[in-house]
This record gives sequence, structure tokens and C-alpha cells, in this order.
Amino acid sequence: MKLLLENWREFLKEEKRTINTKEELIDFIRQEPNQKVFLDNPKGTTKKFGGVEPRVLPFDYGEYTELINPADGMGWDFLLTPSSSEQDESLLPVGHISYLEDQQLWDENDREMPANVGDNHKLVLSQGGEISGEEKDLITNFFSDMWQFREPEWYGGDHE
Repeated sequence: MKLLLENWREFLKEEKRTINTKEELIDFIRQEPNQKVFLDNPKGTTKKFGGVEPRVLPFDYGEYTELINPADGMGWDFLLTPSSSEQDESLLPVGHISYLEDQQLWDENDREMPANVGDNHKLVLSQGGEISGEEKDLITNFFSDMWQFREPEWYGGDHE
């Protein structure tokens, strides 16, 4: 029985794939958009970002359960534009939000800066890669008053 359990754990590990950078993740998702997702914070729930004050989410927030970010050893984080749903096919990247990796800023806010926080990006996904100006404004405004984040980066034809 123990051998069966160990083999099952190894099988589950093999399903996961480490994606080393945001750019690699974007390229992978553009080529294979229909990845397994999990919404751990649906719209209307509260979430802490970087251990800072909880906020009510105006969008769905989750992770790719089988695409691992080595920055934290967990699935890559994403948020869905309000017009998109986890059931949509072709959820494509339209932007990302990045943490500020500035020790002084974290100290000034009496918070411990999480390890590798600068590599822990949140991908913004939308059905078919389409995002309205209103959705961009909503997401930008949501993150703009949180000191720990850079301004969202939105993609045109090519990403940075």
C-alpha cells in the first residue's frame, strides 16, 4: 500500500510543470491557453496581497494549478477580467501586475518583504485576449492604492 501511495504522489508531481519566468508563462499560455485553473478567490471575496490588508475583489482570482512559479513554489497567479469566466476557453494574457521589490518600501510599511516577491507576478487573463478600457481602469484602480504593486502593464501586440 505504501508503494502505491508513493507512486501516486510521483504521478501527481509529474503533472506539474515549472515555468521559470513571466515571459515564459505568457508564451506558453498563448500557445496552450486551455490550462487547468482554480479560483481560490472568486469575485466578491477578500484577499490579502503580500500579507497586507485584505481587499474585496472586483474580479475572479486564482492560479494555474499545474504551472508552478519557482518564486513561491505554487501555481502561477492570475486574475480574470470581469467579463471573463473560468469556464471560458482561450483565456489569454492581456497584462500583468508585479510587486515592488524594494526593501525600504516594505520596511516603511512595517511589513516583511516576501522572498522572491519581484518574481511573483499576477497575470491578467481575458476571453480571447480582449479587454475593454473600463476593465483596464477597474483593475488599474484596484491596484493603484496598494503601495506594494507596480502599475499594471497592458499588452498590445507583443509583451515585454
